[in-house]
Amino acid sequence: MHEELAERRRDYPILDRSTYLINNSLGAMHRETRSRLQQYADLWDTVGVVAWDTWFPEMTRVASLVGATIGAPPGTTVLRASVADAITAVASCFDLGGPRNRVVTTAADWPGTHYFWTEQCARAGGELVVVPFDDDGLTIDVGRLADAIDDRTLLVSVSLVQFRTSALLDVRPVVEAANRHGALVLLDAYQGVGTVPVDVVANKVDICVGGSVKFLCGGPGNGWLYVRPDLAETLRPAAVGWISHEAPFAFDWSAIRYAPGVQRFAGGTPNVAAAYAAAPGYQAIVDIGIERVRERSLSLTQPLLESALERGFIVRSPQDPRRRGGHVTIDPGDAERVHHELIARRFVVDHRPGSGIRVAPHFYNTADECAAVLDEMEKIRAGG
Repeated sequence: MHEELAERRRDYPILDRSTYLINNSLGAMHRETRSRLQQYADLWDTVGVVAWDTWFPEMTRVASLVGATIGAPPGTTVLRASVADAITAVASCFDLGGPRNRVVTTAADWPGTHYFWTEQCARAGGELVVVPFDDDGLTIDVGRLADAIDDRTLLVSVSLVQFRTSALLDVRPVVEAANRHGALVLLDAYQGVGTVPVDVVANKVDICVGGSVKFLCGGPGNGWLYVRPDLAETLRPAAVGWISHEAPFAFDWSAIRYAPGVQRFAGGTPNVAAAYAAAPGYQAIVDIGIERVRERSLSLTQPLLESALERGFIVRSPQDPRRRGGHVTIDPGDAERVHHELIARRFVVDHRPGSGIRVAPHFYNTADECAAVLDEMEKIRAGG
């Protein structure tokens, strides 16, 4: 099976030019992305405004394609510019001025999302509850998180995989606690989708957001939003645009009549070029199957983690593969300097202050590449 996946290396040209191991930050570009962007440009150039007859259906198709990577039924996912953009639209549905005004999140979540909820609660009269790290400094105690949810909680906003440490959240107890108290769960699956199985239906997730820069290999400008179908019909976002209307080309000058389902979250004029660019990366994940991708990921990251420990490096990711996403955070000492030197030597990884060097192989990487980056870390640390 691994040999079959390795054959797909040819679809990602950057792998011929570098040891590319940072797929949790920016996944490698699929070779078909270039031709897809040319198709987009050719349509614009040859038929002009008539291109919308092709572009709009393509946006719907691509939204359902990314939905397939999270187990979402067709038509329940919509494309947005980014996670920040999607969360803003979601938050515009709710009133934080009433008795149910608490937003529960964690200290491990993405800083941009924390910025948003801090400001949103402060301005709208809400209360932000931040669950701290467990004693290991790597993980969030899911029991403590569940206990933080009460009858005043409106929304629980949590990440599936922590961006610094790769710690994987057990979503089910969080959803169960939210259900008991009548709260909604907003799952940020950005750091996991494309390498960790996600099933929003089986896990009864209310709202799921993510993007395409990372393991989906879809590039920037491709955020996406899933809303549970029955819930979507009841929500009334204030952050809308003309495509949020049930008949956008009627150009009705009155109060909005919401489009059915998640389409009411579509907003304004979409980023068509970004959707064209993303489709090949999405399609590859769907074609391979996320369970196979996960198996390959673990076959690379577990030996990577164990070898890093054997070399005396500090590892700031959970050692249990069941509790870890698709990357391993390694501190060989003087991590920032080592990172810069690795980049100069064409070993593409990244560094997070206070954590270390993040190494994130994907299905198209090899065990030899994972071993080589550790060898290079040792050489740099030894002055070589």
